[in-house]
Amino acid sequence: MILTQRQLDVLNHVVIDGQAWADNSNEPSMLAKVARHEGAYDAAVAKGSYKNRTKREEDSEKVRQDRYDNVGYSVKRQRNYPAIGDQLDALWKGGDEAAAMKVIVDKVKSDNPKG
Repeated sequence: MILTQRQLDVLNHVVIDGQAWADNSNEPSMLAKVARHEGAYDAAVAKGSYKNRTKREEDSEKVRQDRYDNVGYSVKRQRNYPAIGDQLDALWKGGDEAAAMKVIVDKVKSDNPKG
């Protein structure tokens, strides 16, 4: 479907890919969606520093990733340790399995030191 730049801008305000959405829609639905969201789009542009839906999603993902990455050593260790059942199983079996598990646990500790 051929869109005007304004229609594409309004659709990109509410969906990730306005052109793809329009191509999989019919014209009445597309026009209704544009009409329904024009006010919100205009208000967002008027505030300045406008970001379309794709950019807002990217920014949101960056914030989530930063929260995930910026945690203390104890959380990082918890994420990387083998499952407690696997650790206990290796200890129970002893020998080479216990030694291999100790190497894994020591590596997690050295990769995520205290303080």
